[in-house]
Amino acid sequence: MRLRRVQKDIYMVRGMDALPSLENRGFMSNAFAVLTAEGWVVIDALSTPELSRDFVDNLMRVSKKPLKYAIITHYHPDHWYGAKTYKELGAKIVAHKNLLEFYRSGDAQVALEANRQRFGELFKGVTLVAPDVVVSERLSLRVGEKSFEIIPLPPAHTDNDLLVYMPKERVLFTGDLVMLNRVPFMGDRNASSKGLLQALQRIKQMDAKVLLGGHNEPMDMSAVDFTIGYVQFLRENIKNMKAQGKSIDEIREALKNNPYNRYAMHDAFHNVNVFKVDAELDMED
Repeated sequence: MRLRRVQKDIYMVRGMDALPSLENRGFMSNAFAVLTAEGWVVIDALSTPELSRDFVDNLMRVSKKPLKYAIITHYHPDHWYGAKTYKELGAKIVAHKNLLEFYRSGDAQVALEANRQRFGELFKGVTLVAPDVVVSERLSLRVGEKSFEIIPLPPAHTDNDLLVYMPKERVLFTGDLVMLNRVPFMGDRNASSKGLLQALQRIKQMDAKVLLGGHNEPMDMSAVDFTIGYVQFLRENIKNMKAQGKSIDEIREALKNNPYNRYAMHDAFHNVNVFKVDAELDMED
């Protein structure tokens, strides 16, 4: 884990383009931190408390100011499961209201146990923590001299996505909504490919110069067009083939070779995305 400065007072660590494993310690997503006069604001918590502690150790070498907030962009393990570290250090956890509902329902613990079964010892140290600040509508947060606009979205990548916008800096933290030269994961049970397109169009209208996402190097607005292109490619092709009476297996086979198969995570996510979009289009009809 190597801490990098994105620009003045904004830092990141870059995860691997891979699925979680014991070998990579689950370090397959990015995390960000903004240094303010009052202390640190962290965006996303990594996959485990061990990783988030490493991240905090890196931040403390820059400044030993306290951790004030940890903003969770959505409930996937690589963004939420490391949150215990920040809670223990006194930071307030900020998340979408639907993440709190997921936590309270007990489904989050069921999902954690399933992940422990799937990934062995990787998640043994994880303790789920609930948000202290629940976002149900746009929230303005000021920490020291820095302003953060926290924007909850309707279902897109998940049903609990947050955007975090720093207007003065023109920096937008996009979670897993925007990808560049990487296939997005659209297979979450609460995802909406139609909603994702709407979220991406909303992002395009924002005055952001730098996009900081969960799985890429820092991006610009061209990354939004890349992501829109992939989502539209799936929706349009699957819709056309369904109209021709093709089965899901025929659709999957027809889309096996496609313009996106050279990009990162295609082999891991593409077929899942095809099945999910196929099912969504049935519901839309």
